[in-house]
Amino acid sequence: MAQTTGQLSMACGQIEIGSNGIAYTDISGSAQSITGVTQTRMSGEGYTQDGDTPVITGGKREPMTPTITVIYTEDDAEAWELARAEFEAACGDALYVRWSPGGGDVGDQRYYTPASEIISFDYPPLDAADGGPIKCTFQFKTPYVTTETISS
Repeated sequence: MAQTTGQLSMACGQIEIGSNGIAYTDISGSAQSITGVTQTRMSGEGYTQDGDTPVITGGKREPMTPTITVIYTEDDAEAWELARAEFEAACGDALYVRWSPGGGDVGDQRYYTPASEIISFDYPPLDAADGGPIKCTFQFKTPYVTTETISS
């Protein structure tokens, strides 16, 4: 197989969040990353009297707990404040997340979640020995991720 020429940079994607699965807000200007997007499947093993290795079976997919890292700002239209509003809502409002490694252009792949819950949220820390921007994270739990090709 020839070496790939279709690679993408992790620094040029798009991350969007929404509260209804229809209207999304692009938070790419204040979001740094989305990590923890690995999904696992339940599994089990059993051993028999005949043989030296286990019999392995697969089960259902387990929920994912991705983390989004954002640059803290006090702007109501930016990532931290939008996520805080969802997290602090009574019983937690639904959060929908979608991201595109290619930047969100027509023809790019996009990954999106169904209604999910923010399960962990950082309020801004302070450190006088650090001159960098304040970064906060929020983590959400989702049952699965769907892939689509952006068409419009």
